[in-house]
Amino acid sequence: MLEAVSVAPRQLLVLDPFEACEALFQPLQAAGWSVQSCTPQTLNGHAGDVLLLYLDQQPGHALLKQLQLTGLGCIVLMDAERLQQINSEELVGEWCFAALTLPVELPRLLETLQLAQTGTRLRRLKSARQAPQFLGNCAAARSLRRQLDRLSRIDGPLFISGERGSGKHLLARLLHQRSSFAAQAMRAIDCAESLDTDSLAASSFTNVLLENASRLSAVDQQKLLDYLQCNPRAHLLTLDRGELVQALQQGRFRPDLFHLLAAQQLQTPNLREHPGDLVLLAEHFAKQHGAVIGRHHRHFSEEAMDAMISHPWPGNVRELRNHVVRALVLAQGRQILTTDLGLRPAQASIDAPVTLEDYIRRAERQALNDVLGRYANNMSQAARTLGISRPTFYRLLHKHRLR
Repeated sequence: MLEAVSVAPRQLLVLDPFEACEALFQPLQAAGWSVQSCTPQTLNGHAGDVLLLYLDQQPGHALLKQLQLTGLGCIVLMDAERLQQINSEELVGEWCFAALTLPVELPRLLETLQLAQTGTRLRRLKSARQAPQFLGNCAAARSLRRQLDRLSRIDGPLFISGERGSGKHLLARLLHQRSSFAAQAMRAIDCAESLDTDSLAASSFTNVLLENASRLSAVDQQKLLDYLQCNPRAHLLTLDRGELVQALQQGRFRPDLFHLLAAQQLQTPNLREHPGDLVLLAEHFAKQHGAVIGRHHRHFSEEAMDAMISHPWPGNVRELRNHVVRALVLAQGRQILTTDLGLRPAQASIDAPVTLEDYIRRAERQALNDVLGRYANNMSQAARTLGISRPTFYRLLHKHRLR
């Protein structure tokens, strides 16, 4: 599959070129890569297959947001000592395809670029073919899906809270698609910058997304309060990871403004509290992305499943999807292994099968995982497939912490 991808034109964007990277330009071009330099300001205006960038410190929020918007497989080059100082697991797990230390060997860089290109095209093909949906079988996810149509028709601000990567932007897009403003583009305001009153006024004819509201200055908080008091039906979708509530508790945010913004509230669930959704989503991503690149659906090995369940997933669904996409690119066998996912193995002493009962328990969990992946929205069919009653099916889900 990699050979098939490699014959297409290969466009490499290099962010903020530096001396070590410039020395690589000529051999990369000789290997068939078209190399183009860009800056953070012009990044989203360029087309490419892979992004190469150098970091000498933990990237800031603005850069991470840009990396996410590009949809490109990103390869980070860093000095070895710097790589040890930053949270490289978060960087690779949530934002980048790989992190390599300098000086980097050209064969390794070329191989990584080719793999990152495959990941980029996989994501793009998936995005073009699949309509967005908020997946999950836990009570919180089901409740959110039920509320989407109702809340999309309500005038006034809506507050969407949840951990990073838990689907807040997806939920906002789904609300917009179901609203009467679906034909209009949703506006976005980053409150870390000066409040854009022109975009704010757009809430009278479309949805406006507010991010980083906790960073509004006192002056901008007053502007926003005045606007909402004059426009109580403004369609403002405020996204928050907990910073706004913290700012409120610390006296840095006006209570009267907070109550106006949070008149209606939704909260996205996190993965670590819903292992059943973790398994369902991992299987969904593996099947969905695997079909895009023409590979048979690869299942996860038992060890890989254990590693996923034991991982804390601070980046939630975004982190899980990135790990699964990388695993599909890297996997060589019929199963996705722990090493393909780039996760640490679960401690063998916890669930290692020793007795017949242990093996039966593992077989039960594997069967449940299989039917959950196939019948995520039809629990009755999942139970019938296993030849058990629906109450027994739910009892097994609770037994194996899959619900």
